[in-house]
Amino acid sequence: MTTITPLTASIDEATAIAPDLVTGFESTRDSQTLFHSVIGRAYPDITLRPASLRRGTLTMLFASGDAESLSATAEDLHAAAGLFELTDPDRASVAMTYVVSGAVGRALEDETRDAWLLSVDFQEVAS
Repeated sequence: MTTITPLTASIDEATAIAPDLVTGFESTRDSQTLFHSVIGRAYPDITLRPASLRRGTLTMLFASGDAESLSATAEDLHAAAGLFELTDPDRASVAMTYVVSGAVGRALEDETRDAWLLSVDFQEVAS
């Protein structure tokens, strides 16, 4: 089961988010290799650097219990300034500490009209 825990003192740390399912996880890592053009030479000098931490979009489904209230609480928590820790024992590769880097969106799922989807643009940070 996926759990998202607020790590910032300004957010109620007892409030962990447990969506029913992570329906989407997309991440990218930007190369930080530097290219230095050299006058009179066809090829650049390069400085190799490791890629940045992940950034992307996390989409969560809230479908059980009071899904509307749970998704609204999750939206409000992500709208507050803070650090979050994502853990999932079934998908260890998605574990990270992150901050919200862009939009936080919540939508009523079209098919059942009972479930809610929450999407969060994230930037992974050092834990």
